[in-house]
Amino acid sequence: MKYLWDKIVSLAGSNFGLKVLAIVIAVGLWVAGHRDVERAVEVPVEFRSIPSDLMVLDNRVDYVVLRLMGPRTLVSTLDADEMKLSLDLNGAKSGSLSYPLAANYFNIPRGVSVARITPPVVHLRLEPVVRRTLPVSIRMSGKPASGYRIAQTIVQPESVAVEGPAEDVRRLDAIETVPVDIEESRGGSRRRVRLSTDGKPLTIIPEQVEVSITIEEEQVSRDFDRIDVSAKSFKGNYTVAPPTAFLRLSGPKSVMEKLKLTADQVYVDLRGMSTGDHSVPLTVELPAAVKVLEQRPQRFRVHIIKLAE
Repeated sequence: MKYLWDKIVSLAGSNFGLKVLAIVIAVGLWVAGHRDVERAVEVPVEFRSIPSDLMVLDNRVDYVVLRLMGPRTLVSTLDADEMKLSLDLNGAKSGSLSYPLAANYFNIPRGVSVARITPPVVHLRLEPVVRRTLPVSIRMSGKPASGYRIAQTIVQPESVAVEGPAEDVRRLDAIETVPVDIEESRGGSRRRVRLSTDGKPLTIIPEQVEVSITIEEEQVSRDFDRIDVSAKSFKGNYTVAPPTAFLRLSGPKSVMEKLKLTADQVYVDLRGMSTGDHSVPLTVELPAAVKVLEQRPQRFRVHIIKLAE
């Protein structure tokens, strides 16, 4: 045994032995490279020649998985995009379609075989396409700061073109924007906002609109009853009937809560009037943001008894 081993070592060390060893290694590599292997390849699916009045729905297959068998040197270098599955829908009608798949649907090189296709059948549904013009609705997210409210919303353009499956498009009354955040806002905002398809296969033109939101302080009303009415900066003797007035005012909550009416703000103006009886309107001077909702009475009977000398 020792003699045999010494002989092998001696041959391996000679030129002849090295050549034999090289041949054995080369044959081994060739056999390894040409041994059949199995590989799973995800092949993309595309549709072509789709009729212009139809669209593909319920396509749950974006790719199919091919189990390929063949020599390692071939199988390991295969490109999924070069084997793309292209389904021709020219002349298709609306409704459900099925495409049983076979190896000849794919660009498979010679020497490679298809062991399995998953899924074996591509199911899809074609729907008629409808186009409508629909108004745009602004979807809000959150609420303005306490004491504030949304005073005005403007969207441009006010309507957009919507194209999609007839069943989906006909159910729509409007197209909403993606949520516009107004949480704790105290002022207005103006921005471009995308329109939402709400997960439906819709095409919207244009895809964005300009949204303007005006937020103002909450308006409240407050009654002021039995306000004493007198003349302002008038020197003389006079009487006013009735002697008091009623006012209902509205304005920003923070202003109305602090508002106090004085004789300098609510009065009758008697400047330039002579002695005798007069019908005089009430003069009301208020902060710019405050408005008069109601006043009683509208005019007052003033009797000027004597003018100051």
